[in-house]
Amino acid sequence: MPAESLLASAATAAGWIGQACFFSRFFLQWLASERAKRSVVPRAFWWLTLAGAALMSVYASSRGTELFLLGFLVSGAIAARNLSLSPRSARLDARWGALLAALAVAGTLVLELVLEPPAAGEGMAWLALGVVGQALWLARFPVQWWLSEHRGTSHFPVSFWWLSLAGNGLLLAYALHLGDLLFVLGFLPGPLLQARNLVLIRRGSRHAPADSGAAS
Repeated sequence: MPAESLLASAATAAGWIGQACFFSRFFLQWLASERAKRSVVPRAFWWLTLAGAALMSVYASSRGTELFLLGFLVSGAIAARNLSLSPRSARLDARWGALLAALAVAGTLVLELVLEPPAAGEGMAWLALGVVGQALWLARFPVQWWLSEHRGTSHFPVSFWWLSLAGNGLLLAYALHLGDLLFVLGFLPGPLLQARNLVLIRRGSRHAPADSGAAS
């Protein structure tokens, strides 16, 4: 087998394993939340995110899809921070989270519009949809990060789930447009899990507002 074919096969395998990590993390989070009767984030969620981000970065690089690559890199970095987060380590100002979100969105625009302009026939409408979706998808983790920094513990605020739902929907449409089965399957189950967490948070807030979205 030629070296290029071997590398392509390895990158594809990394992509499927990475998507399995991404899917299983939210399935695990959903099960933990159902048991707790509120939206919670088990520590294993962040380990699976870190592994999935690394593997999907390999796949996205091999496909030349910078629009997705940036999201995986940001997700991996924030997962690593959540794993090390503790009340004593929560000293970062909220403005750092806003800055990271802004840089992520700006980076997406530069990579997609400058380094990888739309192919002939792709149309600016699809590109704009993908960029907006990725911007929302990227912003959710900086938002989660800086709110967790202030609390001193890893948790999912309600804003995280609304950003996830909006970004997931747009990126699913963009993945369908690209015709990439791996990306489509990765984004397909998201809206159901995100909507369920919003329901759990709303139910939990009626009884214990302070605990909504708290980490387990």
